[in-house]
Amino acid sequence: MTLSEALVDDLTQLSDALDDPIADLYAVLSVLTDDLTAAIPMYLGLTVALEVDGHAVSFSTLETEPPQEVRSSVCLTLLPLEEKSASGNFAFFSGALGALADLADDARWIFNLDGYPVLDEHLGPPNTATTAAGIVGLADLRDINQAIGSLIEDGHTPIQAKEALRRLSARDGQTRAQAARRILDAITLDSDE
Repeated sequence: MTLSEALVDDLTQLSDALDDPIADLYAVLSVLTDDLTAAIPMYLGLTVALEVDGHAVSFSTLETEPPQEVRSSVCLTLLPLEEKSASGNFAFFSGALGALADLADDARWIFNLDGYPVLDEHLGPPNTATTAAGIVGLADLRDINQAIGSLIEDGHTPIQAKEALRRLSARDGQTRAQAARRILDAITLDSDE
C-alpha cells in the first residue's frame, strides 16, 4: 500500500518541525502499514482523528481510487493523557468480513478496557475529504498555535492568549483558525510598515 503524496509531504513537514532525529513519522507509518498489511486479511488502511486543544486534526491512508469496499472495521480510542489536551481515535479497515475481531479482542485485553472497542460501525466508502488532502487541520492548528504564541509575546499568559483567541473568534462568528489568521495577518501588516 502506498501513501498519498500529500500525506507523505505533511508527515515530512511535521517530522521536521518536531526537530527530533528519531521522529520520522513517515517511516513509523510505513512500518505500521506493512505490519497491518501482513497481519490483517485484505487490510485497506486506517484513519486517525485527533482533537488537540479543541481543534480537529485527521488523516487517512485509505485509498479511494479505485474505491474499496470496507467490510470490517475497528475503532480504538486513544488512552487519555494526563493533560487532557488531546484525545482521539484510530480506525482500521479491511475488505474481509470479521478480519478485525481478533484485533478488537486483543486491544480489550491489552488495554484492560471495560467494553469492547467499536467493531464494524465504520463501514462504507472511505472519506475522500481526508485521503485527498494529507493531514486535514494541521495548517489550522499551526496558525492557532502561532497566534497564541504572538499573543504571549505581547504579554498574555498562555491561558489568557487562548481565551483572547476564543473571544475574538466568538465575537466575529469565525472559527479559531480564521481568527488566528487575522491575528497573524495583522502582525505581517505591522511588520511591513
